[in-house]
Amino acid sequence: MKIVRVIGVSLVILGLAVFGGSQFFTRKAYQQQLEAGYQRAFRELTVHINGLEAELAKLQVANSRERKLDCLGNVLRLIYAAQANLGQLPVSGLNLSRIENLLAKIQTRSVQVVRNGNGNQLKEVQNQFTGLYQQVKFLNGELQTELNAKESSTSWVNWKQYFQTSIIRSSNVEPGARYPLMQSLVMIENGMDRFADSDFTGELEPLQGPIPSGPPITQEEAVEIARVFLQELAAGRSLRVSNKTEGELAGYTVEAIGLKQDPIIIEISANGGRVLWMTNPRIVTASKLSVEQLLGSANEFLMKRGFLQAELTDVDRMQNRLMLSFVVVQDNVLIYPQQFKVQVACDNGEILGFHGLAYHSFQRERELAPAFTAEQAKEYVSNIVTIVDQRLALILDESFQEVLTYQFRVNHGEEQFLVYINADQGNEEKIIRVGS
Repeated sequence: MKIVRVIGVSLVILGLAVFGGSQFFTRKAYQQQLEAGYQRAFRELTVHINGLEAELAKLQVANSRERKLDCLGNVLRLIYAAQANLGQLPVSGLNLSRIENLLAKIQTRSVQVVRNGNGNQLKEVQNQFTGLYQQVKFLNGELQTELNAKESSTSWVNWKQYFQTSIIRSSNVEPGARYPLMQSLVMIENGMDRFADSDFTGELEPLQGPIPSGPPITQEEAVEIARVFLQELAAGRSLRVSNKTEGELAGYTVEAIGLKQDPIIIEISANGGRVLWMTNPRIVTASKLSVEQLLGSANEFLMKRGFLQAELTDVDRMQNRLMLSFVVVQDNVLIYPQQFKVQVACDNGEILGFHGLAYHSFQRERELAPAFTAEQAKEYVSNIVTIVDQRLALILDESFQEVLTYQFRVNHGEEQFLVYINADQGNEEKIIRVGS
């Protein structure tokens, strides 16, 4: 009997050892893979920013129209690549608005010149980009020196703390402790204060639209607005204002605190009392419900809060959460600038997030009268595609102005696209590739 027991214990110990060893090597492989991805994205970022500085420098001395347009084309390519690299780095806990806005400003100005530039405008290109070039030169110099030096001696992630908290809980760890190299990006971000126009909003301001307005509200009113919005989500929780944000978009941060629960955080605009966003940081460990069930939970949430005229436009699943994007529908026209998002937990259908800033910012009356019919608009669509469906849609053009368009969903081979035809002038405003 003792022999059987000893053999059983030995087998258990052996099994645990094998399991532990496999977990160690799996973790090590995952660590190396993630770290390699961050290193690659950072190295590409430094290459693209360096190339951006070179193109803006050449733009300062270019004389011919063709050479200036060639430089601006390269600038746009490098901007898009750099923005993609930033999106691949673990910077979600940091405010890098100056760097992001600098790239957005260069992108916006380049698009305007390339699209609408004539001889007279191109003569002013050097003056338009001189200040931006100085900022890119500073950004590139800092990236090439400080960050490159640190990259050789440290990693992007403090792996000891990373695995103690997991990537889902990483918001509980200070950014400097999570990502040693992030501190350098913060220093560069702060260093851009030396430029007089480093706080420009560039592309982000038109996208944000007008700031929600209205009569000022008190802290008590903010708490009550949060309670009405949360409804069943506030059950068993106490609500209090934890912070007031000053500035152009002033707001109250309200926390809904429950026993042994992560607090639900909701932001209320100080003027008008609009719900700008809400988030519940609860960790979701499993996906048990179908997309249809999760969509049902989101629709019920929206109906209870008066979001009646809206249509689902995008679905994205991440870390057992489903992100649903909606746009307002007015007179059967999709109002893309006026959008909002709802995040649903895949384990029980609980609403974990809401983002409604654009919904409130672009809320206004509009005249939606196209100059010609859908049949006439079809003439501006390529004859090598098959039109699947069509409808009117209000979008933002490259200058971030509202434009009424006909949205055509088309098939080309095995690929599908959305083609937007200006409903007043007939030109192609935008083409987006979507799923098949």
